[in-house]
Amino acid sequence: MPLIELHTHLEGSVTPARLVQLADKYGQPGLPLSCLNEVGDAYQFSGFHGFLDLFKKVTLLLKTPADYFAVAQDLGDQLAEDQVGYAEVMLSFGVMQARGIDPLPVQDALWEAAGLVYEKRGVTMRFIPDAVRQLGRDKAMRAWEAAATAGRQLGVVGFGLGGDESAGPAADFSRLFEEVRGEGLGVSIHAGEVTAMGQSGADSVRQAVEDCGATRIGHGLAAAGDPLVMGLLAARGIFVEMCPRSNVMTGAIDCLEDHPLRDFMAAGIPCCLNSDDRTLFGLDLAGEYEAVGAAFNITDEEKSVMVDQARQAAFSEIP
Repeated sequence: MPLIELHTHLEGSVTPARLVQLADKYGQPGLPLSCLNEVGDAYQFSGFHGFLDLFKKVTLLLKTPADYFAVAQDLGDQLAEDQVGYAEVMLSFGVMQARGIDPLPVQDALWEAAGLVYEKRGVTMRFIPDAVRQLGRDKAMRAWEAAATAGRQLGVVGFGLGGDESAGPAADFSRLFEEVRGEGLGVSIHAGEVTAMGQSGADSVRQAVEDCGATRIGHGLAAAGDPLVMGLLAARGIFVEMCPRSNVMTGAIDCLEDHPLRDFMAAGIPCCLNSDDRTLFGLDLAGEYEAVGAAFNITDEEKSVMVDQARQAAFSEIP
């Protein structure tokens, strides 16, 4: 059964080989030395702030539609090797615009790449642009306007919100997501990403659902500490995009066994596993199911249920 990926970032899928190629292209041949291991086949960083620095260095090398086109094709190859048949790929229109890049030609290139990936590898790729909380509502609205213009005709099936939850409460963006829903696109919001956020993290999840109409939550870890928010997610059938090994890599949780996956499953909250920033972290989805399955004694039947729930939660019909 092909796997389904609903939470993977395009910018987090730049391969080491592509990083070297882009660094040479833009006259920064020494940059890979600060990003890759000695062999040059994997990324290295220390701690969450080290990861943020790595992410910034890598994404700054994405400058043209051709760059994004190449990365999307690389991601398609990774997905095919990873037994993924359908993926909804997140990318930040908000960051692009902050860097002076017009997202529309980029999205056009991504849609072309998606067509080639499907033709050559049989993998279906759709896209979820997002805005950045801490950049404010006006810039978030600009990002949404670009996504709305691209629309489903260029593979856009939803719109999201990422960034610093404390600097941009989800409730501040309620009007924006009212427009998203009005256009018939899905709403997926990063919320409650760190368990240490405590009640503020749980409130972030609640706002995403009640104020913004999110039907999917990215990560959602902090909700596990609030029975009322867990009840809200269960009662409304809100789907949670789980990324356990990524959460360990970022320090959101100390170890895989600390992930509240079983709490969500016991509460009847639909969810699936995802890779998040797959290449930067050195992760894959098949490996995610294997590692998490071992840590939590996930049965084949439970895995099948998660994949089926992901199919139902997708923002586009899956071939």
